[in-house]
Amino acid sequence: MLQMTIRGLPNWAKISFALAWCACFVVALLLAFAPLDQLSLIAWILAPLEHHIKLERAVYSPLAYLILFTLVAWGETMIPSRRQPLWSPSLVLDACWYVTSMMAQVLFIGAWVVIVKEFYDQYLTFLTVTAVSDWHPAWKLITAILVADFAKWFSHYLRHKVHFLWVFHAVHHSQQHMNVFTVNRNHPIDLLFSRTFNALPLLMFQNAVPIILGWLIAETMYSKFYHANIRLNFGPLGWIFVTPQSHRVHHSSVPGQQDLNFGFTFSIWDRMFGTQHDDPNEYPETGIDDQSFPHEDNFSVRHLARSWLEQMVYPFKALRTPPQSVDK
Repeated sequence: MLQMTIRGLPNWAKISFALAWCACFVVALLLAFAPLDQLSLIAWILAPLEHHIKLERAVYSPLAYLILFTLVAWGETMIPSRRQPLWSPSLVLDACWYVTSMMAQVLFIGAWVVIVKEFYDQYLTFLTVTAVSDWHPAWKLITAILVADFAKWFSHYLRHKVHFLWVFHAVHHSQQHMNVFTVNRNHPIDLLFSRTFNALPLLMFQNAVPIILGWLIAETMYSKFYHANIRLNFGPLGWIFVTPQSHRVHHSSVPGQQDLNFGFTFSIWDRMFGTQHDDPNEYPETGIDDQSFPHEDNFSVRHLARSWLEQMVYPFKALRTPPQSVDK
């Protein structure tokens, strides 16, 4: 593995890195504000995805990603949770899972959310909170965020407690070298279940689309940040927010700790229901206790492709194992 940090680079490399970052920043600004969807070619490509493309364009904002990667690169270099290479097979495979997740979002999950919305409009409109119509937009947004975050907490809890759901979610927990892309190491079936739970609360409240998209950008970037290898617990703010430290405990390989800290953005639900880990200074090793899991361990394209495919198939094999013998 390449043991490299930004601080260890020679001066010429640091200057090159800074210039490359500036170039990426300019490109990201152009992509963020240029009316690309007005170009005929782009419009033709995006036409089949029109029903949810605004959401996906927001979530995959180049500018937001550039800022995120800058913060993570600094954090993993200056205050890492564990000493590990910035460039590793684990990072590469998680990046592959990111591409898979992005494709699933655009080609499948977005359409699934539309199906959920149509089902909601047909059968569940009684859940719509009409009383918020006269509320101030800020109160509507805060209420919707809290309800949606609780739904994510509850769906996360279920994915740990129900064996059928856990074996798919275990793919996400298998990472032994946490990084910014680990949040996207999600089996499509795990993603499908979580998105179903996540979509319903957003349909219950009447928020303007730009406001919802702005929040989705923030929470998407934030979840990537706290999956990174950063030694940070936010001090008193950790009583309110999920932190890189608290979520690392959730990914712990120590038996029992994976059944703690289920929060997505806020830690208040874990504190309310007694599933919060108390020690804010613990940074354990991560992963699952299953020797049969197909971990990646070299940069070979063939090996990484095989590992990704075997990890995709892993839950179906694990379903044949009795629940009591699948150790978390």
